[in-house]
Amino acid sequence: MAACLERYRATEPKLHAFAWLDPERAMRIAGERDASSSSEPRGLLHGVPIAVKDIFDTAGIPTECGSALFKDRVPQRDADVVRALQDSGAILVGKTVTAELAFLDPGPTRNPHDLERTPGGSSMGSAAAVAAGVVPGAIGSQTNGSTIRPAAFSGTIGFKPTGGRLSTAGSLEFSKTLDQVGLFAGTVGSAARFAAALAGDPLEEWWTGRIDRAPRFAAVRTADWDAADAAMRERFQADVDGLASEGGPIEWPALPDGLDLAPGLIQTVMAYESAMVLGPLAEAGPADVSEKARAFFARGKAIAPEEYERAIRERLRLIAAFNAWAAEYDAILTLPATGEAPTPETTGDPRFCSRWTFVGAPALSIPTGVGPAGLPLGLQLVAVRGSDRRLLAAAAWAERVLPRPAAPRL
Repeated sequence: MAACLERYRATEPKLHAFAWLDPERAMRIAGERDASSSSEPRGLLHGVPIAVKDIFDTAGIPTECGSALFKDRVPQRDADVVRALQDSGAILVGKTVTAELAFLDPGPTRNPHDLERTPGGSSMGSAAAVAAGVVPGAIGSQTNGSTIRPAAFSGTIGFKPTGGRLSTAGSLEFSKTLDQVGLFAGTVGSAARFAAALAGDPLEEWWTGRIDRAPRFAAVRTADWDAADAAMRERFQADVDGLASEGGPIEWPALPDGLDLAPGLIQTVMAYESAMVLGPLAEAGPADVSEKARAFFARGKAIAPEEYERAIRERLRLIAAFNAWAAEYDAILTLPATGEAPTPETTGDPRFCSRWTFVGAPALSIPTGVGPAGLPLGLQLVAVRGSDRRLLAAAAWAERVLPRPAAPRL
């Protein structure tokens, strides 16, 4: 914990990753963990400093969701994943910056690889805190691309388990259908341990500890392929070639019918559901909400219930089609983002995450190289729903094979 806080003091004036952190509280709890370590360690993350995105309720600690709508809000109860975190013996060291309402309007956090860039996504503070070495793990969330994208931009591991596998109770609701818990860690093995702790499961339900064979991979480009930068496309092909050279041929199957329409459908569901739950708050306090968010809620309010219900029915059809299509593979290889981290006025384009988030597939991003500006690029792996353990094993195998960007010099 002392090392964590030293790193925090060295980086935070430039990085702006944290919305709240109390060093005295953190050291006091670390002392308590020290005292209990020799007799009875509490769990999988005993004594490990962890940061939590500021949309998850933390009892007695501010939870403001990056929005003036929730200024000075201090909940009385922990979110389910925060309670699981503490039950595992971890130490909640601080709350990380989120984009406004976990949506589009960026917070002040900067990318540790280049302070003129953003970490991207609404989980920006969590990604930056892990990438900069302040904490070994942090909780984020994903409604569209807010875990996978910032992980790719920041050069760290981002993991979003199967939709519903980790409880969202006690977190800001943006879209009840799509909100999913994500997490950031330094390695795939650490991500597996972290996920097991958040689920309250034995480690073996998420992690094999060894990989006995080369995974069976498929690779897809999707209809958005041309939206990616040339360097990102080249990196992806190099990653596929590298994995194939170590593990054997990789298939390029066509996507299930209709899955390429998911980026449009996810916007319909997000807009409609966020307008229902957050729209009234924005209407009551318009001065406290960005123009981007107000416009999105207005768009959602104008969507007819029939259009929303069609999107929900199509989602259920696509889940079944995706599961049948992906079942034979350990992981599907695809792009995580359009390229290197963008400048701070945006959180980046989520289109390469939308299909997989829409069907609730487990997804993981690993850093695999750098782009023309020397910033991290990544590779996204997705898998059939419920196959989180299988995906993590495949990702760990790929992690060993592919090149990893250097740590930031911040």
